[in-house]
Amino acid sequence: MINWREAKRIIDSGEADAYDLLTENMPGIERKFKKVDKALVDLLAEIQTVFPDATYYTASGGFHLMLGPSHDDNERGMQELVALAGRAQIGDGDF
Repeated sequence: MINWREAKRIIDSGEADAYDLLTENMPGIERKFKKVDKALVDLLAEIQTVFPDATYYTASGGFHLMLGPSHDDNERGMQELVALAGRAQIGDGDF
C-alpha cells in the first residue's frame, strides 16, 4: 500500500509522476477509470434527453444527480432537485 505521503515523496523525488505511479502499481486501472467516466457521461446524456438541465453535483464529497442546477439565480440552494444520491465520495473544492 502506498499512502498519500509516500506517493508525494516519490513524486517530489522525481522518480515518477502521479500517473506513472498509479499505472505502474495498478496495470489496467486507466481502462477501468475511462470506462466509469464514459458511463457517467453517457448516463447524463440519456437523462438530459428528458431533463435537459440535469447535472451531477458533489456536495461535501457526496455524489448526486440533480434535475437542474444546484443554486437558483439568487444563489439559493435547490436541494429539492436532487433526484438520486450515490455512494461514491467525490471531493469538491478548488486547488
